[in-house]
Amino acid sequence: MFETLEDMREKSQRPMSRGTALFIYSFDLALGLFYIISGMQRHQPFAVLVGAVVSLLSLIWSVATIRSPVRVSRHDVWIRGQIVIFILLAYEAAYTISARLL
Repeated sequence: MFETLEDMREKSQRPMSRGTALFIYSFDLALGLFYIISGMQRHQPFAVLVGAVVSLLSLIWSVATIRSPVRVSRHDVWIRGQIVIFILLAYEAAYTISARLL
């Protein structure tokens, strides 16, 4: 039942172009590379790991978008963006808490 409601809502919106999805994923990839570089400069291996995870996820999603014969749904792009934001916010929260405890 819920799947059909989601499909109806998705069909009522204009489909997202492949270029828009690739732009969002490439921005996430650049953000992950920024975390890798800043983590290496600050000698924080966990920041490098978080940056590598975000970059790798973005790279995988970009390749999947390029290879896919159909357009990526807006919902999928939104969920993937939320995953990246959650990973980065979880890292920042852990970094802030650990810095205050030391």
